[in-house]
Order: sequence, then structure tokens, then C-alpha cells
Amino acid sequence: MGGVDSVFDTAADLSASARAYLAFPGGRRIRHRLATVVIVAAPILSELPLVRRSKAARLLRTAVVGTLIVRGAECLRDWEPASGSGAEVF
Repeated sequence: MGGVDSVFDTAADLSASARAYLAFPGGRRIRHRLATVVIVAAPILSELPLVRRSKAARLLRTAVVGTLIVRGAECLRDWEPASGSGAEVF
């Protein structure tokens, strides 16, 4: 079992190192670029005929839409306007 433990220890060390790197400016740039690629590519990939015919992909699309709706509602519920934002009600 020593081999399995060393694999888990190595994975934990790698994960901690990756999180530490991603907190620095170089890591922030990588996170930003990766997020941009995912945001742009996801709708394009979801429209490919092979993906559209797949039952799993359709199920995933339904789950994602539901998740986005719930997340949007949570953001709306938890939003507090900043004081002095210029929006005044008469």
C-alpha cells in the first residue's frame, strides 16, 4: 500500500503547488485565458452535430441551463447595491 500512499501524497503536493501558483499574477493570467477559452468554446462545441445527437450531451445541456438559472437567481437574491452608486429612488 506504500505505492498508493505515495501517489496520493504526490497528487496532494502537486495540487497545493498548482493552487499556490494560480494565486500569483502569472497564474491569474492563465486562469483568465483558460476561462475565456471555455466561455468561447462551450457554445461552439455544444452545437456540433455529434454532440447534439448524444443523449448524454442533451442531458448535460439541460442540467447546465438549470444550474445557470439557479445561480442567476442566487446572485440576484444576494446582491446588495453599493451605497452612493448614483441610483436614487425619488
